[in-house]
Amino acid sequence: MPPEQVQLLLRKQRVQLRIAQQRVACIGLLEEAEGLLSTAQRLRGLGARSADVLREHGSALGIALGALFVLWRPRGALRWLRRGWMLWLGLRRGRGRLLVWARLLSRLAGI
Repeated sequence: MPPEQVQLLLRKQRVQLRIAQQRVACIGLLEEAEGLLSTAQRLRGLGARSADVLREHGSALGIALGALFVLWRPRGALRWLRRGWMLWLGLRRGRGRLLVWARLLSRLAGI
């Protein structure tokens, strides 16, 4: 066998060994990626289930959080209730005035 052919065969063997090593490395990377993707898919499913629970039981969750806040910080809860009450009163009183201003502006604009 000529030396050039021997060199080519040796080179071919080295390339095939390198390809086999790269294949093993790629399979390892794909297995890691598959693990990460399955974890991401589980987290996505958990998020979807959590969103379903929130849609179904949102008011109960809000009441429970409000009760927890009242029990944990009663003064803070009373302060927020007072602010909410004042806001509601202000909006109720200001709605009529806002409608008057809207009518006036629409007349001035010629709408």
